Amino acid sequence: MNSFEPIGYLASLLVLVTFCMRDMAALRGVAIASNFAFIAYGALADIWPVLLLHVMLLPVNLLRLAESGRSALQPPAEAPQARDAEPGIASRRPFRFALSACPERRQRARSRRRAAGAAAFQSSKQETI
Repeated sequence: MNSFEPIGYLASLLVLVTFCMRDMAALRGVAIASNFAFIAYGALADIWPVLLLHVMLLPVNLLRLAESGRSALQPPAEAPQARDAEPGIASRRPFRFALSACPERRQRARSRRRAAGAAAFQSSKQETI
């Protein structure tokens, strides 16, 4: 085993750890440490593709870490409201993609939307009469 191989194993372990993390700021911190370890490994082992990749990824991770720090300090922006939509319909839109995985749920959702649309049409029709 070469004297620089443990650095490569450490860098690989750090990459594995990033895949297990949930907090984005901590993930970026570990990814930055991984970049430094891979840069050292690539330079010592004379592996240019690894060295160049992590030299390019390091500024990306630093930038994303800085962005996540800035966004944590800012208050969350309000979600834009859909125009001409009923209050309940706009709040259901984020779940539309989750429903597409299950055909039965998708069909029930379509039926509910059709029923809600028909009821709204009937009430607007009665108001005009």
